[in-house]
Amino acid sequence: MENLVSNTPIINRNSRIANTLSNSVGLNAVNNALDVLQIQNFLKGLGYPVQTNGTIVNSQTDTTIISILNFQANNRIQVTGNIHPDDSTYNALKQLNSVSPSLAEGEDESLHQPFLTNSFLFRRSAGNANTLNVIFEGDSWLDYPVPRILDLYDTITDRNQSLNLNCLHLAKFGETTSQMYADRTHFVQYVSGYRIDRIYFSGGGNDVFPQLGRILNAGVTTFSSSFFTDQAKLTELRSLSGDALYQKCILYKRYLNTNTFDTALFNSTNLNAIFSTIMRNYLGFGSIVNAHCTPNTIFYMHTYDYPLFKLGVRPSIVGVDLPLGPWIKPVFDRLGIADEILRSYIIIRLLDRFYALLCQIKNHFGYYGYRFQSRIIDYRGLLNSSEYWRDEIHPNSAGARRLSTRVNF
Repeated sequence: MENLVSNTPIINRNSRIANTLSNSVGLNAVNNALDVLQIQNFLKGLGYPVQTNGTIVNSQTDTTIISILNFQANNRIQVTGNIHPDDSTYNALKQLNSVSPSLAEGEDESLHQPFLTNSFLFRRSAGNANTLNVIFEGDSWLDYPVPRILDLYDTITDRNQSLNLNCLHLAKFGETTSQMYADRTHFVQYVSGYRIDRIYFSGGGNDVFPQLGRILNAGVTTFSSSFFTDQAKLTELRSLSGDALYQKCILYKRYLNTNTFDTALFNSTNLNAIFSTIMRNYLGFGSIVNAHCTPNTIFYMHTYDYPLFKLGVRPSIVGVDLPLGPWIKPVFDRLGIADEILRSYIIIRLLDRFYALLCQIKNHFGYYGYRFQSRIIDYRGLLNSSEYWRDEIHPNSAGARRLSTRVNF
């Protein structure tokens, strides 16, 4: 199913389509073919994904019904999935087609379905025993804020289509785990009110990397030989650059003297406080799940991958940088850390320690007998080329597809 994106509409001026609607169109409506065709042309003219064939398959996957729901949500019209002659939805469609506006996205600025539409569709199918009800909660890895770019939510749901997924998308780009937990109202509502089979959680990246300046100790600007246990491998690293260097740094991380390195580079007080906050928020969500779910529910957590390959590159749209990031390279520049090997192992160690934190969270769930199952999806080292990254910390569409191969609901 396509996601709605903001764009400039192309107005369909098909004179054969009457400017009046005779019967209702949409969910459980009359759906006269000529009326359906008129609505499809209006929606298509405003940039909504529909096929103009005059037919509707009365199900939640029908593109015309989905586009009607999206249109109603985007224009603050009661979300019903129905259009009647001269009702507010029909009048708005006629008016917008005549003035050629650009559509704005839904209430949470997500480029996925507006929450009103998404939650409506989720509720309709949540009681169906043949669906797999999945909640996605998290950050920009599940909610990338640029049109027509596949993020991990898109590619995971696409790859698992055979499972008849019924998905509720709660992720919002830029959120920390504390913001997610403070904004947990909908999460609680749906976990407590419906059978939830899977929960996919993406959280922690915004807790860590925007705080990099507090995490790093000042004064260490070059990679010391004491940080490495194999000097021949270190000499090899110093002969490399670009993708080849980053790939070998990942491969050779087992030669890092982690105790010496971590002591020299990281402010343990600040890093431990950040990790403690992340853990507290994960356990908070876990407690909510534990109170309402069953042993068949699976809670997925992921690691992120090492953002080495495009340091300093900001999110952009049609070549124009957005006012987002970068988050890592400016801190390195401010601290005078130009050594590419040192930069690489700072990032690698932070992500490896985050993985260890997720293991600690998973062990907590198990030790204290939480009723649900938990899984850690380890993405580290999978996006091992700049061809898989869109900006400093986000995978591009090809990278997201590559990541999704590790998610099997």
